[in-house]
Amino acid sequence: MEDYERKLIEREKDMELLDMANRNTYMIVTGKKTLDDILETVEQATFVCNPAEEIDCDTLEGMMDYFIDTEEYEKCAVLRDIIDSSGELLEKNSGTTASGPPRE
Repeated sequence: MEDYERKLIEREKDMELLDMANRNTYMIVTGKKTLDDILETVEQATFVCNPAEEIDCDTLEGMMDYFIDTEEYEKCAVLRDIIDSSGELLEKNSGTTASGPPRE
């Protein structure tokens, strides 16, 4: 029974790390936070890729899959728009966002 409980605890920790990695990377990719912002707020930060390097489409698609699983579709739309705009936020490219018309 102890082995089963240990595995459950390990799985829960893995899921928490996966969640943190996706959320931290999302914040950096969308420009909502910088790497320094994240590192200042947590003791140990995790990411789905090296935050100092350019993120590739496969990683962005993996993040979209994660946010589909957590039913956070607005984040998926933002990531989709980043993929469609060759890695740059649409807000920077054309003044549009994933969820609405151009901002004034």
